[in-house]
Amino acid sequence: MTLHDTSLRIIRAGQAESGAYVASPAFSQYGYCWLRDGTWTAYAMDIAGDRASAERFYRWVGRTLVGQQPRLERLLDMLARGETPLDEDYLPTRFTLDGELGVDDWWDFQLDGYGTWLWGLGAHLDLTGNGALWDELRPAIALTVRYLATLWNTPNYDCWEEAGDRVHLSTLAAIYGGLRAIETRASDLVPAGLTARIQALALEQGVTPTGHLRKHFVTETVDASLLWAAVPFGLVDVHDPIFARTLERIEADLHRPGGGVYRYKADTYFGGGEWILLTAWLGWVKVKLGRLDEARALWDWIAAQAGPDGALPEQVNDHLLAAASYYTEWVERWGPVACPLLWSHAMVLILESALEKGS
Repeated sequence: MTLHDTSLRIIRAGQAESGAYVASPAFSQYGYCWLRDGTWTAYAMDIAGDRASAERFYRWVGRTLVGQQPRLERLLDMLARGETPLDEDYLPTRFTLDGELGVDDWWDFQLDGYGTWLWGLGAHLDLTGNGALWDELRPAIALTVRYLATLWNTPNYDCWEEAGDRVHLSTLAAIYGGLRAIETRASDLVPAGLTARIQALALEQGVTPTGHLRKHFVTETVDASLLWAAVPFGLVDVHDPIFARTLERIEADLHRPGGGVYRYKADTYFGGGEWILLTAWLGWVKVKLGRLDEARALWDWIAAQAGPDGALPEQVNDHLLAAASYYTEWVERWGPVACPLLWSHAMVLILESALEKGS
């Protein structure tokens, strides 16, 4: 069975009857659906031709978020009164497969997933032209836009569920991309000038003196999630000199020659291994830049990481950034690295499609 077929099999097996995609069916902490992971999985299924699977996911998101309307209204009332919300007052980043709240503590205040699902829905509608789905999901879209319009420049946890006291560039990129996707369809839903303000702040405070994007507003370092700023969210163009310098830093600091891509230099999660999904993302960027041979080399490395059953992990731990004790610590806490990770398999399908199209 090819990696393509294995990826489709694993994703389909990981989609619940509700439409939600489980992050990983075999990892103790990942038995939930994240808006972020789920959207990339839905996008992969869309471009692989299984648009019914993607539609089931977006319908699940719609039902789930409309169910959070009372929480959103309480939050907005708190903010209007000048009160400081607790983390649990915000909308969560992950839900059970039935669309309910999790019962365990988590780093829940994350905005990137809310922007990402709007972007993914826009991509799905571009492919399908499903006006009925747009009408059905409009209440959930409007709710999400209100949430993001209120909080977009508020410090919150990044896509790695860390550094909740910072404003992160990849989060701003996701919010920008999601709101732009809605703005192009219904400008009345997005406050006038909001996307321009997001982009302006990102470029004003998110670029270092040496001209590359920074991980967050108070660091000079890069994070591989900055790839998203150009592909696909379009906060900067893939050919923009700012992005060119960012890519150069990511490749120098986070891409192991002949290997995969790390999240960021100080990573200690499971020892700081090479992430399958980020390696595929770098390949996607390379395709957009016309550097197809480099993209294929990244694809070959990814394919070589598949287990005997074709399953791909979250990260590969042969060349750790941090001391091996960190790897042991996380294994003792949560068990072995998540495998399979649906997001890893989703990015395989996305990179494969980009390579086939050459763009």
